[in-house]
Amino acid sequence: MIPILYDSNEISFTTNGLCRLRDAISVKVVEERNSVYECDFDYPVDGANFSQIQCGRIIGVKHDDSDDIQPFDIVSFTKPINGIVSFHAVHISYRLKGYVVDQTNVNSLADALTRLRTATPSNNFTYEADFTSTGYSGAFNGIPRSVRQLLGGVEGSILDTYGGEYEWDKFRVILHKNRGKAVDFSIRYGLNLLDYNEDLDYQGTFTTAIPFWTGDDGNGGKTIVKGNKVNPGFVPYDGHEKCAPLDLSEKFENAPTAAQLENFARSMLTSKKVNMPKQSII
Repeated sequence: MIPILYDSNEISFTTNGLCRLRDAISVKVVEERNSVYECDFDYPVDGANFSQIQCGRIIGVKHDDSDDIQPFDIVSFTKPINGIVSFHAVHISYRLKGYVVDQTNVNSLADALTRLRTATPSNNFTYEADFTSTGYSGAFNGIPRSVRQLLGGVEGSILDTYGGEYEWDKFRVILHKNRGKAVDFSIRYGLNLLDYNEDLDYQGTFTTAIPFWTGDDGNGGKTIVKGNKVNPGFVPYDGHEKCAPLDLSEKFENAPTAAQLENFARSMLTSKKVNMPKQSII
């Protein structure tokens, strides 16, 4: 299939987009169970549509037996070597790292999927499962976390609590009881669904953050203080707001006020230039 280039705000993926990348030399998609889903492609600098390929735009490709395409956000590229530029893209579901949820009292898979729909900022993603399950999901404990973390990659996540295998279909997140052939697999906290080469150009960038502080309450429990979303006015490179949960627990010895958290976060976001390539606050 000839890849299709879309603008960053595309949601339907039913047209020829901005153009078809007929001069693409190679296109490779790698999908690992409950883990990476990425695309690499090479394109010549003298190709007909080279000037239109930009970080933030989307490449649509087919990679399996279905007739449907899957969208990948272009996030980095190399310097030309022998007139060829290598581009790296990640599945659009990686955007879930830029949406934050701070819900509690999740005692079933249905509860968890419903809570994900409350994410900040609002977005086009939907969540479903082909099975039901009950049990307390400890990652939903009031501490702000990204949707990607809650899906899997931290202890008490949806994947950790209820099991299953994810299918990423454009803006649909589908949790299957079983998907394909059963293979040995273990959740690696901090890796699966969460970390994906943060040193690549734009993958670690954020434009807003929700700061929080946690500490002991003196009775064996935990105190959580949360600030409102902090927006320093950064312009996202691809037009999409990316919000990060910002843990400031080590910055205050005693419980701060929400206003103190917000002021500290605003200063931190600005000084670290977290909207710029190769910068990350988590």
